[in-house]
Amino acid sequence: MKNYDDVMNLCTEIFRTVFSEPQLSVMATTSASDIADWDSLAQITLLMSMEQTFEIKFSLDEVEDLQNVGEIVELILAKVDK
Repeated sequence: MKNYDDVMNLCTEIFRTVFSEPQLSVMATTSASDIADWDSLAQITLLMSMEQTFEIKFSLDEVEDLQNVGEIVELILAKVDK
């Protein structure tokens, strides 16, 4: 079972890897408008990496309205607790 901070830390590492920015700072409020290269392709790469890392699957309905990293973390927590 993971807690919010564990998931956030792993997600931060995923963001740093996807965007090739080892010092990238990611917070719950971080959204696509905060990261220049966060486009639809990056979104797919991020979500696929998260699915692999947390051994979960996202549905289109679950991810289409996500607004920021905090919402992604909450969704992951809901899925890993099942």
